[in-house]
Amino acid sequence: MELKEQALKVAGSFPESREAPKKLLSLINEAEGEDKELIDELVEVLYAAAENKKDLKLIDKYFVD
Repeated sequence: MELKEQALKVAGSFPESREAPKKLLSLINEAEGEDKELIDELVEVLYAAAENKKDLKLIDKYFVD
């Protein structure tokens, strides 16, 4: 499975999968070039899927400096 496909599956599994933000960050770090840019945009999917502040804090843990 390509990285983009893996990333889409991971992003779509949130918030049920609490490991999704960590896994998505790992895939972003593994990707290069255009794939990296496309996968990076999937962080927005995580934020859109968040159901509460706890979800948002979990995403922030991995994607906010």
